Amino acid sequence: MIDHSAPYRDPDPEVERELQAHGQDVVQLQADVQRYREDLLRGPARPEDADRLAVLADRLSRQAHRITGLRDGARRAGRT
Repeated sequence: MIDHSAPYRDPDPEVERELQAHGQDVVQLQADVQRYREDLLRGPARPEDADRLAVLADRLSRQAHRITGLRDGARRAGRT
């Protein structure tokens, strides 16, 4: 199991930058989901809001795959 109690810094600067961007997008998605839920309680959902959530979720997925590829490449290159 991953220990999330201490902040993780990747030894590869490129991977670390991607992880930081990924973390910021996760926070943004959480805030957008909360706003979307609150809007749903007040009335009907707007399709453009749902589309924005889907786009951000897709970006998170692409980032995760890119991070995995960068991390694997760094390991093969011996940068970790």
